[in-house]
Amino acid sequence: MSNAHFQNLLSQVNNLFARYEKVNELTGNNFNVFRILKLESSEVRMHSAFLAELLNPKGSHGQKDAFLKLFIDMFCYKGRQIDTQSAEVFVEKYIGTVNYEDPDGGRIDIYIKDKYNNYLTIENKIYAGDQDGQLARYHKHAAHSDLFYLTLEGEIPSEKSRRGLEQDKDFKCISYKENIINWLEACRKEVAIIPIVREAISHYINLIKYLTNQTTNHNMEQELTALTKTNFKAAFAIAGNLNHAIQEMATDFGEEMINILKEKGIECDYNIDFGRNYTGIYLGKEEWKYIRIGFQFWARNHNMIFGLTINGTDNWSRPMEIPLQLKEQLKNLPNNEKRNNNWWPWYNHMEETYGNWNKAEAYEAILDGRMRQIFIEKIDMLIEMTKEIER
Repeated sequence: MSNAHFQNLLSQVNNLFARYEKVNELTGNNFNVFRILKLESSEVRMHSAFLAELLNPKGSHGQKDAFLKLFIDMFCYKGRQIDTQSAEVFVEKYIGTVNYEDPDGGRIDIYIKDKYNNYLTIENKIYAGDQDGQLARYHKHAAHSDLFYLTLEGEIPSEKSRRGLEQDKDFKCISYKENIINWLEACRKEVAIIPIVREAISHYINLIKYLTNQTTNHNMEQELTALTKTNFKAAFAIAGNLNHAIQEMATDFGEEMINILKEKGIECDYNIDFGRNYTGIYLGKEEWKYIRIGFQFWARNHNMIFGLTINGTDNWSRPMEIPLQLKEQLKNLPNNEKRNNNWWPWYNHMEETYGNWNKAEAYEAILDGRMRQIFIEKIDMLIEMTKEIER
């Protein structure tokens, strides 16, 4: 296949995107209240809360158990029917102190219980990684319940989480990309004449499509599908090379940052691997005894944070002990994330454009230099913040 064929396909796709971008501007299709409020990656405050409200028969939507019935009919697999009229819905349901050895306890993201002690439980994963024995703990709490593992793309949980549980027997994988969107579209039909609820669901559907790299415009989707169908070989070749191109661009960015920081007298440990969670870029100087500056993805190429991270001991298996005064100084620095921890006594989330490397916008920012500039600005800010603190 000639380069001209690839160029022709890419040119047609770019023209299609440009045309519908103008349409989206005119129609307000880019407007999304959840993205404006920067809630797109918040599992608890956004996704679990919104889904639980729709599933709640006593929810403010006023549709009683209609949405819950749709969910049960579409996804439940064990044959134990929840009494939807008496069902109660909880977010972050506490089921006891976590025991890792004999898996037990924890907090279930979405927990539904009826008066006959039938349960429906959902472990909701947007960008967070699996916890040790997590699914096994929730299964033990209610072994007869329908247990769902919900992710953006429908991934299978890790063995460390399921501890021998069998898919489609002990738990079921469902995705936002297909399953939840299909359910939400069915819910939206139920409230077609109730504009406030209907449009809230529409905003959430568009948010999910954004997170899963789907177009929010139906006409554009049809045109893009038709274009792909007439250029299958080129489309498959481009799709097959995408991950390689992404990783290469990320590596090039890392090498660029290493050279820039070397001129500032800062050593840079570049360790981005999109196949694993918790990889990133770490900066330090020989005289920095306790802390480094870090940029870390908390879920493969998503959800990047930046901040001050403690140096590790025992082959980086645990953070080193630091003076109590230093620990308090770091945690009391302004604009700290409330969930700071022993590894990250001060951190913030990167802006979506720069912190989600699953989006084309991030690579556009790498190409035009904005990514480099935002990294340097944050590094300079952190150095300035800590200039009076023993590092």
